[in-house]
Amino acid sequence: MNNTLLVHVGVRTTDLAASIRFWRDALGLRVAATMEGCYDLTDGRHNFRVFQHGGAARPPHVSGLLDYLHIGVLVDDLAATAQRCQDLGFPIIWDGVAAGHAYDPQQPPTESFKVADPDGIVVDVTASPAQWPGVGL
Repeated sequence: MNNTLLVHVGVRTTDLAASIRFWRDALGLRVAATMEGCYDLTDGRHNFRVFQHGGAARPPHVSGLLDYLHIGVLVDDLAATAQRCQDLGFPIIWDGVAAGHAYDPQQPPTESFKVADPDGIVVDVTASPAQWPGVGL
């Protein structure tokens, strides 16, 4: 058995301010530190660093349900998080994370939902700690 812990994820964004509005304001991660062109966000256990991309133009991201990268977050209040996402202009793209269905704004999600960050990274949002096997909270 090994003792490796996943403690850090880094994302380069095309619009740092918009990404921080998403990760901090809509999803609720806290700012642990800032540097020039960079925010270190945290849930209290993991580091999530968001960098401003500064190189050549990036190719378009494959977004939506055909993502090649997605991240999962656990929230205390699913309905409130869904409402914050929508209020801040981040539309919910799917109700559920697996065999779900198209999102109906008149029916708040009850188990989980998918939303995309400003660069098209899909985020699975749930209030259930049993959503992902192997996660010890």
